[in-house]
Amino acid sequence: MKKFGMYLVYVLAFAFIMLAFACGTIAFAELGYSAVLAFTFGYSFALLSMYLIFILHELGHAFCGYLTGYRLVAFGLGNFLLTKKSGKFHLSRTAVLKNVGAQYIGLKEDESDQRIILMLAGGLMVHLGLILLAILFGFLTKSWYFAGTWIFLNLSFFLNNALPVDITDGAKIWELLQHPENTKYAYLVLRHSAQTLLAPQEYDLKDFTMPVPEDASGSLAESVQTLQGLVFILDDNIELAKQQFQSVLEKTDNPMSKTISQIYLLQVALMEGNNKKAEEYASIRGVKSFLSIKTADMQVIQAWYQFKVKKDVVQTRKAMKIARQKMNSSRMLRDEKSYYQNWLAELEKELTEGV
Repeated sequence: MKKFGMYLVYVLAFAFIMLAFACGTIAFAELGYSAVLAFTFGYSFALLSMYLIFILHELGHAFCGYLTGYRLVAFGLGNFLLTKKSGKFHLSRTAVLKNVGAQYIGLKEDESDQRIILMLAGGLMVHLGLILLAILFGFLTKSWYFAGTWIFLNLSFFLNNALPVDITDGAKIWELLQHPENTKYAYLVLRHSAQTLLAPQEYDLKDFTMPVPEDASGSLAESVQTLQGLVFILDDNIELAKQQFQSVLEKTDNPMSKTISQIYLLQVALMEGNNKKAEEYASIRGVKSFLSIKTADMQVIQAWYQFKVKKDVVQTRKAMKIARQKMNSSRMLRDEKSYYQNWLAELEKELTEGV
């Protein structure tokens, strides 16, 4: 029944997107444009509105964060990320994880403050506010098709973000309401994300882990557990790493926690020389998506997979080239970067000796 409800929400959200684009087209058709121009302008209007709503959603997080004492660290849309360092803003391009269209990251000194929920709810409140404004615009101007574009877009984004699954705002809010003790994990994850943007080479990954009880539940607790598992890999405690990721995999119902655990279990399998297990993990859809991300660490894993399992030297070298290009601008912390640099050098040596 739960899955049926989720699929229903997804279908409704998709239907609202389609209705938004239809409203945009009809709005320009009513202005007297030809069918081709009405479609072109209507589609462009709806698309630009989507990006503007993405920005307003993140500004909602930023505003609510400001009200509750957060310091802005980063604000991003798509591949572009605006980072605030030493009082100045810096624009850069970054790799984007699947399903992440925009992002806001802030830091807070008082990590016992439960008002993190208000910051997380900022984006949802923006969608509700924009729906009300669009309705008011419709009443005042009688341009209901223009208003309808914004009403349906915001309804779609609100449904997608309020759904308590995966990495949505709704999922995090629901988790913190059910497990207030997970607030400390939420702040730790925020600090980790902020450090990778501000000064990654000043800290090690182990500085952003803490003991998590085995019976802890929720994606925020699992995020800290997966960070600890990666620390085990960096310290060459492969068996502990495998146990950690398998433990998360067995208990989680969060898609992102599953995928992250699987990508690192793929790495463990490569290190153990278990090609069959590596192939099994690499064939999972979410893992494939992660292996395509153009970051140094993912491309090093991809290179080793192509070399050891697929025996494809061309694809191995292609992944290695991307890894080398991305290494200097990598947002990995100090111990992560050192580890993957060494692992890449080891692969280069094996390739040279193989040739």
